[in-house]
Amino acid sequence: MTTPADRHLSADSFADYLRSSVPIDHPIPGSPRLVLFVDPHGNRVGLRGPAASHEVAPAGLEHLTVRAVHHDGQRMIEIAVTDPRLFVDAYPLLCAVADRVQLGQQTLTAALTETLRRLGHLLQTEDVLSQEKETGLIGELLLFAGLAQAAGPDTALASWRGGQAEEHDFGLPDHDVEVKTTVSERRAHWISSLTQLVETGERQLWLVSLQITAAGSAGRTLPDLITSIRDHLSLTAHRAAFDELLRGSGWRDRYSTTCQRRWRLRTPPETFQVTEAFPRLTPRLLADAGVDGTHVTDVRYRLDLTGRSGDPTPKILTDALTMGQRELP
Repeated sequence: MTTPADRHLSADSFADYLRSSVPIDHPIPGSPRLVLFVDPHGNRVGLRGPAASHEVAPAGLEHLTVRAVHHDGQRMIEIAVTDPRLFVDAYPLLCAVADRVQLGQQTLTAALTETLRRLGHLLQTEDVLSQEKETGLIGELLLFAGLAQAAGPDTALASWRGGQAEEHDFGLPDHDVEVKTTVSERRAHWISSLTQLVETGERQLWLVSLQITAAGSAGRTLPDLITSIRDHLSLTAHRAAFDELLRGSGWRDRYSTTCQRRWRLRTPPETFQVTEAFPRLTPRLLADAGVDGTHVTDVRYRLDLTGRSGDPTPKILTDALTMGQRELP
């Protein structure tokens, strides 16, 4: 019988892998198939395994990422430690996560959450929500609030990913939506990966662009917006589901004391259908240009849509944005 102790590399063997500076994929015995990877070029070690639906990724972690990736044609969840100083200390945690997945039949992200809860201290939670996360959450909540009013709370709750390990922020019945929010005077947004603006299968992908600005004594704070949405959700079950998604997005009620800047819309929202002609970087574009993507581990670029006209938008998205922007007068 295979025991948890002999399922994994020894600490010495893992340290040898790290010293070798060679990329390594090491399968961990068991089901589902998990791979321990060492990526010296990207300064990452972690676990990769098959993705389950509706996985909520832990948020507010400084040295660890959880994301959906496509690997060998399969959609997977990848957990990666990103600080080389923590690789040796992180290894027992990764082993514990693997055991909870293969021996305890948990999803990867659920196993990580449970492991951090019990063994934590590897990573530090943020005491203050960064402005980038604050403005990003405002944008997603405006669309959520609009969907709740235009299509009902059930549709809004089912469509918002809320920090789940998914590639797009919202999954409507027939469309995927990526929400980008900027405080810049230009309609310019940071795109954080090569796959963020890639369609899922045959589903249309829409980018919602929001520009917000500090409002002085007018406007609304992020805590005010959250309270307003909670007040509009009349059923206890809806509020509980919303709070779970909100927490998955990185929000903690303790941030209410520091998130006191008031915001308003700078311009009306614009929506763009992400088609072949839309400006973006994707793995296929790199491949067509002859770039070996295996050596491009992280891509972040700025997309400036200033002056570009939006596209005719599906009714559910138009109605949601019309109603949602009223939440930020």
